[in-house]
Amino acid sequence: MAGGAVNSPALLLRSRLPVQLPALGRYLTAHPALILVGEHEHPITNYFGHPKSYYCDQFVDDGFLLETCMYFPFTTAKNLIGFGAEHAELMSRMDRMQMILVLAVDPALPGNRITVDGDGEPVVDYRFTDGVLDALVASQRAAARIFFAAGCRRVHAPAAASFFITAADAGRIDELITREPFKLGKVSISSAHLMGGCRMGADAGGSVTDAWGQVHGVPWLFVADGSLFPRCSEINPYVTIMALADRVAERVRARLPELPA
Repeated sequence: MAGGAVNSPALLLRSRLPVQLPALGRYLTAHPALILVGEHEHPITNYFGHPKSYYCDQFVDDGFLLETCMYFPFTTAKNLIGFGAEHAELMSRMDRMQMILVLAVDPALPGNRITVDGDGEPVVDYRFTDGVLDALVASQRAAARIFFAAGCRRVHAPAAASFFITAADAGRIDELITREPFKLGKVSISSAHLMGGCRMGADAGGSVTDAWGQVHGVPWLFVADGSLFPRCSEINPYVTIMALADRVAERVRARLPELPA
């Protein structure tokens, strides 16, 4: 099965498995993400090339990754804080924008989980820890410094006290980007990298599958998607997900002669 980090756990939760799996649906991680924007004085070639060719893991110990990115106007607009003249002015300068995608490396906690409701539909229960929120604030400071070093005239950061930080205030980044204005429900935090829920591990007490994706206690049932991650990856996970699926397929092929028809 390969339903992803939401639907694979939900399908197993709806099934009558012959084994108790207390970790099923739990330890969901999400790479909470922010799109940060800097504006240059002149148009730049932000629409050429592959938008996610580079990443920076220098700040993994601080709880976040940075990736190059460039998004469509709609995606960019909804990730800016506020409305009105400043928002419209910045959006009118898309051809001058430089963007950085921030990915928080969130901890795998048992309370962050997939459940199913009375109709059997999946329900996501996820809470932000103080550590993740602090990492997202720190990531904005790091990105702002990169923007100004690259020549941006001003930067938009969701945790800043004002809509713009200008190059004249580049030396006050720590003072201007703080946790206080960074409020859940006010900031557009997104996620495209859901991981966990059918985590791999050594036994049924703390995991759902073995290292080959076989569900504990069910020798004919395999999981082959991002739900296998035992914790959050420290890089964009898509290549690892493909590698895991390939690894599970190898195991299934090797086990076919002994699996029940």
